[in-house]
Amino acid sequence: MHSKIEKYFRRIESNKEYYDALLKVFNPVQLAFKPTPESWSMMEVMHHLYTSEKLSINFVKNFDFSRKDVKLGLKSRLNTILVVNRLNSKKKFKAPKVLEQSKGKFDLSPDAEVFLDQWNQLREEMRSVLSSYPDEKLNYFSFNHPAVGKMTVTQMLEFFNSHLNHHKYQIEAINHHKDFPV
Repeated sequence: MHSKIEKYFRRIESNKEYYDALLKVFNPVQLAFKPTPESWSMMEVMHHLYTSEKLSINFVKNFDFSRKDVKLGLKSRLNTILVVNRLNSKKKFKAPKVLEQSKGKFDLSPDAEVFLDQWNQLREEMRSVLSSYPDEKLNYFSFNHPAVGKMTVTQMLEFFNSHLNHHKYQIEAINHHKDFPV
């Protein structure tokens, strides 16, 4: 794995530890608690994060540089900064349509232990894909973000890290809600 990719991958692995702890500490009722009927539970937030990562890594895994060999520059970097800054705020954003349409596609378990295993398997798949990523393509288009467009693989990982951080605010709001089950 290229050192730049490894740096970002370590960050998202470290960030995922927060979610791993939630799955181990909270019981099924707490993980399924929704402050309002239209809001997400902690488990739904984590399923959303998994789905985002799975769709993204599938895109990278199946990317064909012989068809699309585009070096990215300033515009891509600025778009990444834009999406990262948006995610670093506490503002709510509607999930992209592609994620909504993929809800339920990956047969994610409602059981915390089983889901944790599923997410860990995804991270192993991600590690494998990233380990074989061609070094000479680091600055090339290999991921299409639904909101901001073309990104490099490291920009995608930077997005993942901000995405994981962004949803921590939502998780904290859920488990500090006045009706949260004890």
